[in-house]
Amino acid sequence: MSIKTRDTLRALVVRRSRELGKSMTTLAKEAGISRTYLYGLAGGASQDPSVRTLIKLAKALHVSPLLLFRYFADLAGAPVGAHSMAATNRAIGLQDPGDVAVFNADVTTPDQTVVLPGETFHKTWEIQNLGTRPWRGRKLVRVDGEYVIARRTATGAPLEVVMDTHLRSLNNEIAIAETLPGQPVHLTVEFAAPKETCTVTSIWRIEDEHGRPCYGPAFILHVIVNVMAR
Repeated sequence: MSIKTRDTLRALVVRRSRELGKSMTTLAKEAGISRTYLYGLAGGASQDPSVRTLIKLAKALHVSPLLLFRYFADLAGAPVGAHSMAATNRAIGLQDPGDVAVFNADVTTPDQTVVLPGETFHKTWEIQNLGTRPWRGRKLVRVDGEYVIARRTATGAPLEVVMDTHLRSLNNEIAIAETLPGQPVHLTVEFAAPKETCTVTSIWRIEDEHGRPCYGPAFILHVIVNVMAR
């Protein structure tokens, strides 16, 4: 881990600890790791954590797991060479600077939800139009095939995929209802979990009526669940 990344991760952990009023000991306990390991992780001394550990730590910090993946993995794939693909809550349109979107909440199935093997469930995201243009003819499109979560094993070495199993969805795209400036809108997708015990994800982006991405690769909607028998 580079010095810059290490310092940024340490700053994130310290800031969230202060904002949430939680000690490092409490954060470590909620993430299922030792306090020593958490300090080592933030300082760049611990080995790369598992995807499951990052998801648990993200839940303790109340941030998106993709934000933590940013420090330990590359969200690689098309478009190649783009900026970091860690999730962000706000985006400005690629075609129109007056087009502004913000992610408000996971309405259903928050990250790290436990589902049964083969279980079907719905994921609902709430986004809001904070721009000056109405949204018309837009779609939410599945892009798992373009974005993969992979770890860089060494400088210049090929990426090692660490999350390549995906959820099944009833549709690969859904229409977004006309949304006027200031209005929120709910986007719902039905998923079916794999039969085996695993942690899986699905990644989606917003496209216009011409099939062009409305926002940069940092503004994506995702679902991450743990599949296990109870």
